[in-house]
Amino acid sequence: MAKLIVFDKDGTLMELGSFIVKLADDLINEFSSRTDIHVPKSEIKDAFGIVDDKLDQLMQSTSAKSIVNKLRLLPNGDQLADWTNQKMEYLSSDSELTDIKIIAGVPDLLKRLKQAGYQLAIVSADDTKSMDLFIDKFDIRSYFDLIVTSDNSSYQKPKKALMDEILLKLNVSASETVMVGDTEMDVQLGRNGQVSQVIGVLSGSGDEQDLRDADMILDSVADIKIEQIK
Repeated sequence: MAKLIVFDKDGTLMELGSFIVKLADDLINEFSSRTDIHVPKSEIKDAFGIVDDKLDQLMQSTSAKSIVNKLRLLPNGDQLADWTNQKMEYLSSDSELTDIKIIAGVPDLLKRLKQAGYQLAIVSADDTKSMDLFIDKFDIRSYFDLIVTSDNSSYQKPKKALMDEILLKLNVSASETVMVGDTEMDVQLGRNGQVSQVIGVLSGSGDEQDLRDADMILDSVADIKIEQIK
């Protein structure tokens, strides 16, 4: 009988957005898997120059930096340049927050699962800052018993040690655990961790071929019925 449900975040609970962002997410998962490098998704995106927001592209451009640096030539220019940098950073983070969208039906599902007595966890390759933006925007932090990010764990998907760490912290066995995710790496994490059930969802970057080793494939986490959980 399942006691714990572990969710991926991007593409499972949170919308990935455009096709390009989905492609970037696939690339990042593949990069992480092939290189076995444990770094946040945000850092890999920066390394590849992949950003989800046009304002981020502007801020990182040579022309924007040049304009800010030229402000320093004016009287009291350093203060003006610093103020401009801070304003741009604020606008960027504010825009990022605006762009974050939760998958339809997720809050209701989490509420029903908690009312049914399940423990819930999130495991993501994103860092804590990105995670906090998402869960606090939609006020869903209270539903989760554990939140695992790239900067609060020594392990990454799909390593068995990552699932073992989650189970140890929540005092739950693998046979009492369900893994839910949208990518092949999420499915592999569940299989490597020997959980009782793996549910794949098509709301993210993975297709049916990617999720073929899941026990069940649904269009969205919102389609999960309590009676389907083993």
